[in-house]
Amino acid sequence: MEFASRHKCIEHYQSQFPNLPRYMVEMALDYDLATSKESSSNEKPLTNKEKRQQKRNLKQQKEQQQPRTCTINEQLKEALESGKPLEIDCAQVIKGCDYKMPPFIQGHIEVDGQDVANSLEAKTEFEEAGDFEDIDNTDF
Repeated sequence: MEFASRHKCIEHYQSQFPNLPRYMVEMALDYDLATSKESSSNEKPLTNKEKRQQKRNLKQQKEQQQPRTCTINEQLKEALESGKPLEIDCAQVIKGCDYKMPPFIQGHIEVDGQDVANSLEAKTEFEEAGDFEDIDNTDF
């Protein structure tokens, strides 16, 4: 049912439901306007048949689009067969026999390589040698 104004709509429903408070009629009208698709446009709602046709059309459009080609697997195979290193974003792909394990240092993440590991080992050996003088704290 179409009404000339909001006021006429509220009056109509209030006359049909005299025991219902006015604010409840207004709330129901606001809810109906917010959730109704007809209020946002003058188009009729789609029938189930039309909805199914839209879905079919969307599927056909997706199928007609060119599929993306993934060449990473091909690049990996070529790199492994030829033996050359391959860099993908931040990772470097190499053969297993060419991999060198980084040194493990307790409590540290090693990023600088063997030089830092050797320098830390040298420091610990020097400290273990005990070349420092022992100071008696009892003299105070």
